[in-house]
Amino acid sequence: MHMPGLIPLLIVLVLAFLLFSRPGRIAGLMKDLGEGIKGFRKGLSDEQTPPAQDPAPQVRDQSSERQKDNAQN
Repeated sequence: MHMPGLIPLLIVLVLAFLLFSRPGRIAGLMKDLGEGIKGFRKGLSDEQTPPAQDPAPQVRDQSSERQKDNAQN
């Protein structure tokens, strides 16, 4: 059987220490993960319904106004 080397073992120990060093750390990570998944699902469901769009601003045709001004002069 092959035994893991010293470096991979140290990496695993450091990661375990970081995860378990503070109480509630894993619970906080799981809460953040759940909120992320919830937001992702909401984003997917919102895509199916078209967003309400504001009406396009009315732009006046300035070329016809210039023609009227030129005709009056």
